[in-house]
Amino acid sequence: RKREFYKNAKFVSKYKKMVKQGTEQSGPSSSIQPTEENTSGDAGYTHRKKTKNIKGSYSLEGLYEKKREEEEKVRMEREAVIKAKKEEKEKAEARRKELKEKMYKKTRRGQPVMKYRIEHILETLQGSK
Repeated sequence: RKREFYKNAKFVSKYKKMVKQGTEQSGPSSSIQPTEENTSGDAGYTHRKKTKNIKGSYSLEGLYEKKREEEEKVRMEREAVIKAKKEEKEKAEARRKELKEKMYKKTRRGQPVMKYRIEHILETLQGSK
């Protein structure tokens, strides 16, 4: 709206300058003539303004579509990252659960099964190297 206001103000000032120049050059009789020319020019201006608004609405729709597509793309990327993190978390949780089951396994007499404990210690030593 501000842009529209400044544009209108510019046209008004140009019109006033044109009228002032017309009165200075040829006197009061020619001051009527630019007014008529400007009236027809105003009609052309409103026509141009209407076509510009139509084009502007198309461009706004295009901008809106582009913005929506970009937002959709960002949302899809974000969802992919969240999904990957969730899968990784589930895998880690399953691995921990499996390890916990092996570590708590007992023999018939209630003694811990050392096989899994030794494997776990060996894996951590190999992982640290």
